[in-house]
Amino acid sequence: MNVRVTAHARLHFGFLDLTEGAGGRRFGGLGMALESPRLVLRIEKAAGLHVEGPQASRLEAVAARVHRDLELKPQARIVVEEAIPEHVGLGSGTQLALAIASGIARQRGLDQPLARLCALTGRAQRSGVGFHLFQHGGFVVEGGHARSGAAASDVPPLLARHELPESWRVVVAVPAATRTISGEREEEAFRRLAPAREPTADRIARTVLTRLLPALAERDLAAFGAALAETQELVGACFAAVQEGLFHPGGDPLVRRLKEEGAHGVGQSSWGPAVYAFAADAHEEERIAALVARADPDALVIRTRGCNRGATLEVSRA
Repeated sequence: MNVRVTAHARLHFGFLDLTEGAGGRRFGGLGMALESPRLVLRIEKAAGLHVEGPQASRLEAVAARVHRDLELKPQARIVVEEAIPEHVGLGSGTQLALAIASGIARQRGLDQPLARLCALTGRAQRSGVGFHLFQHGGFVVEGGHARSGAAASDVPPLLARHELPESWRVVVAVPAATRTISGEREEEAFRRLAPAREPTADRIARTVLTRLLPALAERDLAAFGAALAETQELVGACFAAVQEGLFHPGGDPLVRRLKEEGAHGVGQSSWGPAVYAFAADAHEEERIAALVARADPDALVIRTRGCNRGATLEVSRA
């Protein structure tokens, strides 16, 4: 049995509650899936474990762990046809881990809950956004981890999911040659992160619930963009001490330029340095892409849209 898995990059818009859990839960978050970039891989039966293509060493380590934890003898040739840029804020780690784990389980005829596969690959320990987007796509809000009474492996619950308007466009810019935060550096950053004040968490939650989600439901891009930009600044203030400002130093000039030029919903995905802006039509998309090219000629520019479907697994028999 051969399996082809396709998963999509995501934008992470930040955490709902970075206090010490005064409300009974920690973190929570929101984000959306993108049509591109995406991860596409093939898993074919083979003797042993063989990995080919971009990010092969990272993928091989995850695949070996999946085989071990599922008590399977490695019998897979994995070919990566497309990859999501790693360590730039587009969610490559979670999508790769879930794609490999679910693909191997399907290839071997195992019926495994995605939550279990998520736990054994070590994902969603803080944010559940990537997990829910892998399943459903669209725009999601998740409720964070309970401070007590829940297993450490529990995935944060999905609180809301909305379809993204097909007409909205997204321009993502990844500045070149900038320091990234991932792995142990990310863990160290969270250890140094001071708890947010409760009024900040309250304001983030209120902005998301009373402005951002209603604007998305009503397809009002201007209102959605204003609420998202405010949410990003509130979240950025919580991380300012560990990322040297409201936004990643590599992406901050682009954020400021795009805001000055009136772009909608400007912000940073996760730790960055990837930044983004929304456009209502092709003309505005072109204008934003041109602004980025002038401001940072070396930046990777991705023109994309929201993706309203989760990952797909296609099975064929060789």
